[in-house]
Amino acid sequence: MSVYKRLELTMITGKTLRGALLLMGLCIGSGAQASCMVVGDSIGVGIGAALKGVCQSSAKVGISSIAVAERVRAGAHWTIASLGSNDFPRGIGAAQRSQSEARVRSALVSASAKAGDHLILVLPANGARGIVQSWASLKGVRTVSFSPGPDGIHPRNYNALGREIQSRISD
Repeated sequence: MSVYKRLELTMITGKTLRGALLLMGLCIGSGAQASCMVVGDSIGVGIGAALKGVCQSSAKVGISSIAVAERVRAGAHWTIASLGSNDFPRGIGAAQRSQSEARVRSALVSASAKAGDHLILVLPANGARGIVQSWASLKGVRTVSFSPGPDGIHPRNYNALGREIQSRISD
């Protein structure tokens, strides 16, 4: 093989190698960011929008805690779950409250079983907050809270909540 042919082959191989290294760097760089899935109710919808391009989302306005837990999939590195808000409507009676508490606890157990150690629960701003918070504390599950907006239910600032969640999944 001539010197020129070897030089040309080396240059092509070098370009190919540089291209492969660049591609690996991009893949490693994007892999350094934690993969995640947001599941939830309307709060989950807002969080999913705030984390668009960072996390996948499977959230729907008005769904129950049980429906949220059904959306949790094993395999996502992090699961951010917003549940409980729709199970505790304003003016709930004592009998309904007891049933709602049981549904929320059941959903928490189910979500945790699927998500494993990489679960972050968004603490609701209504009557479900104490249940979610005490369950998470007892089980060692991470939580994130927010300042509610004018309606007393939804976050005042979804982007701030999204940044808080991103900082937690980056650790």
